[in-house]
Amino acid sequence: MFERDEMSQDRREHIGRRTLRGVAWAYGSYVGGRVLVLASTAVLARLLDPDDFGVVALSLTFMALLEGIADLGLGAALVIQEESLVDERADTVFYSAVALGAALSAIIAIGSPLASNFFYEPELKWIAAVLGCNFFLRSLGSTHYALSQRGLDFRTRTAAEFADVVIRGGTGVGLALAGFGAWSLVIGYLVGTVSLDVTLWLLVPWRPSWPPRLSGFRAMVGFGSIISAVGIVAAVIMNIDNVFVGRVLGAADLGVYALAFTLPSLLIINFSTVAGYVLYPAFSAVRREDLPRAYLISLRYTLMVGLPLTLGLLLLARPFVLTVFGEKWSGAITPLQLLTLYAFATTVGFPAGTAYKATGRAAVLLTVGIARLVLVVLGLALFVRHGIWVAAATQGIAAAASSVVGIVIAQRLLAVSLRDILRAAWPALAAGAVMAVPMFLVEHAISEPELALAVGAVGGAVLYVVALVVVAPDSLRYLRQRLSAKEPERPPPTQLSEAELPVPPPAEIGS
Repeated sequence: MFERDEMSQDRREHIGRRTLRGVAWAYGSYVGGRVLVLASTAVLARLLDPDDFGVVALSLTFMALLEGIADLGLGAALVIQEESLVDERADTVFYSAVALGAALSAIIAIGSPLASNFFYEPELKWIAAVLGCNFFLRSLGSTHYALSQRGLDFRTRTAAEFADVVIRGGTGVGLALAGFGAWSLVIGYLVGTVSLDVTLWLLVPWRPSWPPRLSGFRAMVGFGSIISAVGIVAAVIMNIDNVFVGRVLGAADLGVYALAFTLPSLLIINFSTVAGYVLYPAFSAVRREDLPRAYLISLRYTLMVGLPLTLGLLLLARPFVLTVFGEKWSGAITPLQLLTLYAFATTVGFPAGTAYKATGRAAVLLTVGIARLVLVVLGLALFVRHGIWVAAATQGIAAAASSVVGIVIAQRLLAVSLRDILRAAWPALAAGAVMAVPMFLVEHAISEPELALAVGAVGGAVLYVVALVVVAPDSLRYLRQRLSAKEPERPPPTQLSEAELPVPPPAEIGS
């Protein structure tokens, strides 16, 4: 019995290291890649006009509304398949995704004239049709992407995503300098996807068989249908504001709005996204009795990263926009601040949503998402004519309300008390308060945007880290130990059915 317990503990530690390193690699990819995206966006913002950004944003909105059915949830279903079924089920996912990707590309091409008429943008007809090809291109690598997620192989995904953003940014900037206008964004987007696919095929050894084995399609779609429905609702929530802004206020205002959304999306929402990619397979493997503690730990570390980013963007929005993008984008400052709050509310609710999916309760997530969508649509329909800041505020209010509801449901589902949640959030809240006050004073005391940004960002980051060392040394020590521990000299387990998330002893939650 002792030997079995010892082996189980060793296995948990092994999966724990892989999970935390997965988060580190995944977010490292997003940080590194998004720095490049931000740099290329800053260059493009100075080369292109808001109209160019607006037309491309309309095209991407048109696509995003179909993104939720891009693979019918089959990729998510593949992540939790038994090892013995993975190869043949991967065939099912691959050929289904390619067929659906081709169909969606055709739908976009056929529907692009309708979108052009709806938004009163003639150029949208051709831009949307070409961008729609991305559905087919992305489907070619989606199965490899899911397989790397299943194995917690986030180094592969890091390499693929990094190739995507490097090629996309370089191509876009080069074409913008050559005078291609909005098409520089379109072509860069497609070339980036091709580079992502090529990298995944080079690094993931699986290959589709011929003739294809299409077993398990019905069962996988049955599981993935709710996940897919959740994805559709989420895609509509995240893009319906673009539809209203583009239709009511025009492409130029949408260009400003889209730029304002860039930073919260790159730094905050993408963090919750990559954390979810890692936590989903890991949460699926956690025993039911250990899930509450795993949820609290994931919430703690999500806040420790997400809160300082939120405060930084919120308090330094003016110097950041003026320094990075230029004076002509000053209209993005207030929407940026409101969308930052929206992004933070979304991030706070993400661990609970991942727990719902991993425990087969995705219907809860779907119900909350539909209620949020109704609130967003009503707010936009009634008030968007007053300006893009109203669209941002509507998204923020709806996200905050749904996150509160989601956390309350998680409390009941996981038997977690409000006191437990506050204990988990305490380090980030305390350290955030320490960094927020001087950052606020710096932004209002220094008129030069470049200097205010430099002093505020560097000073705030240093104060936050120092405060964390003081208020949460155990949390930092635990994270450092898990990330630096040497992997055991044996191949990783092929199944995660007996694994658990890395959960520190109960005393660490209350530290």
